Amino acid sequence: MLLLPCLGVLNLKHEAQRDGMWVSRDRFAVIPASHPHDTSALRSNQTHVAVYLREEALKHVEKQLGSLSRVRALIRRSSMFPVNSDIRALRALCCDETGDTIGQTAVRAHLSAALIIRCLTTIERGQPLGAGSREAHTLIDEVKVFVAQRADQTLSIDLLSERFNVSRRHVTRLFRERTGLSIGAYQQSVRLAEARRLLQTTDLPIDEVAFRVGFESGSAMARALRRRDGLAPREVRARSTTMARPVA
Repeated sequence: MLLLPCLGVLNLKHEAQRDGMWVSRDRFAVIPASHPHDTSALRSNQTHVAVYLREEALKHVEKQLGSLSRVRALIRRSSMFPVNSDIRALRALCCDETGDTIGQTAVRAHLSAALIIRCLTTIERGQPLGAGSREAHTLIDEVKVFVAQRADQTLSIDLLSERFNVSRRHVTRLFRERTGLSIGAYQQSVRLAEARRLLQTTDLPIDEVAFRVGFESGSAMARALRRRDGLAPREVRARSTTMARPVA
């Protein structure tokens, strides 16, 4: 099977990779039929393309491209390969659900065939990608999105550990390595950025702004703003008003 995420990432587990590996949009996974597998998504709206390669399909491609002996050797084990521009374009077309339903099944079959050929060509010409930095980078990007979307909530490390299926130590260490910040400090920076935006673009009371971005009170938000920017909420708002005033 070829597995290509269209949106978000997948955590792929199988007998040879029980701890899982992250499959992001910049790569596709090859999973042999002999490897029972399980996938879990980090986003509720995650989408992907799964293409099942049967022997008849491989023989048909071989008639067009020639021997696939190297491909056959490489796809006997689970691995990942990079997504190039051709694969990216075909994947997007296969994921597109907005097209005319008339003839859509036939069109999708041709697109899937083209996608298979491009993937097999990539396998033939390339080397499997190693696990490590890219997976870690993908994981932390997803953690950042998760935290940013819930900046007004209290998020425990235990919750993140369970949500992303990694240990507390692993997620905290990787996050600091990739961002230079603790998870708590990153969430605080997102809160303060949103607070500044609301102060500069709305007339909401300071306590209301604080509540919306996750501070327990206006004074708590004011202290955090002063520590970071040296400005009180009213000063942030006043500066925005001064900058927006038209020049005579």
